[in-house]
Amino acid sequence: MSPVFRRGGASCIPPSGGPPCCDDREVDDVSADGLNYAPVGIARAGADAPHGMRARTQRIRLGEGDAIWQRATAVVSGWAIKKQLRFTITPHDESVVLGRDYDTRFGVGALRLLEPVRIVWVEDEGELRGFGYGTRTGHPITGEECFLVERDPQGTVWLVVRTVSRVSRGRWILLWPGIRILQPYFQRWYARAAVRLVTESDEPLPGMRGFRRGLVGSGPESVGGIAKFGYGMNPDRGPFDQPPAEPAELDPDALPWELRGDAEQPPAGEKST
Repeated sequence: MSPVFRRGGASCIPPSGGPPCCDDREVDDVSADGLNYAPVGIARAGADAPHGMRARTQRIRLGEGDAIWQRATAVVSGWAIKKQLRFTITPHDESVVLGRDYDTRFGVGALRLLEPVRIVWVEDEGELRGFGYGTRTGHPITGEECFLVERDPQGTVWLVVRTVSRVSRGRWILLWPGIRILQPYFQRWYARAAVRLVTESDEPLPGMRGFRRGLVGSGPESVGGIAKFGYGMNPDRGPFDQPPAEPAELDPDALPWELRGDAEQPPAGEKST
């Protein structure tokens, strides 16, 4: 019979005689067969990293308000963050399914790397949303990672990316230096992808955040947005930027002396006419 982690407290069975679950909080109904680590739940907030594994956490402020919260929860309901980094995911679920195995691939052509994972827990209530996925046999990493969004009592929405892992054994040991170097970069790329997905939606944002987007575009590096302030960077033309349909006739005597082609500068103190 396959070891199973069940919802409902401390009555969880560790896989393959391994250590007990990370604590006695509720865990999800997920089979441990095929996972290359134990116990399930090590990437949850507050869980201790098992011996030999390293924990890394990125916590990024996304903004405030219901609109940001709704977009953020939609982003962490599926694989949108990884897809922003050009991962391919099969099966193609809009939202992740608890207990389902997924094959994620990253790279190009023959260098495309298979990273098999399983959704091992889901947060779908209250002010914390998202999911954690664990690595299966054949993954270059051993451990667990999660994409979460949380809303604090002040209404600020935060993205949390937490990884608890080590390099897998076997042939992957040869890639240990490169994997260790790339891991923190991937966390930062995940965070930036989430910020883009949440804050650069085409849907209108309320308040000053929406006002700012209307003026300067969707981000601080938007050249087109900065141009709208009129800093000589070719902003979009409006109706007053077109030449008049009929030529304008000017009274030469009404022009200042600087604009009269045959006029000389009047002496100091004398009023020009």
